[in-house]
Amino acid sequence: MGYIKRILDKVLSMQERFYPEAKPYIMQGEGLVSLLRVVGLDGETLLLKCEGGRIRYASGDENPIHIFKVSEDTFLDILSGDESLRQAITLNHMTIENTRTGQIDLVEMQKWSRAFEELRGLLKVMI
Repeated sequence: MGYIKRILDKVLSMQERFYPEAKPYIMQGEGLVSLLRVVGLDGETLLLKCEGGRIRYASGDENPIHIFKVSEDTFLDILSGDESLRQAITLNHMTIENTRTGQIDLVEMQKWSRAFEELRGLLKVMI
């Protein structure tokens, strides 16, 4: 297991602490599966889904609707609050691709940007 998964394990284990702020966004994604591809020397590909009001790991046979692609450095910068998700998307440091169309999903990127702006800094304090 790589360090990206260990960090994500820690974030997921602390969901109770930021759930009130994240609830509207998690509920919008209920039942949806996404692939997180962190690219780099120690990069990892993780399948996640919103289920039961929480973000969990999905099983390998579930098909993602979106692919989140980000470098290791940007992933860590977003979690620490050093770079906002909006900045990462604007600077093309992160993309969210719709797996059905193969195109960048601008609507989804806008929703995630808004969610992370509200949660910005919470993870920095907790990690």
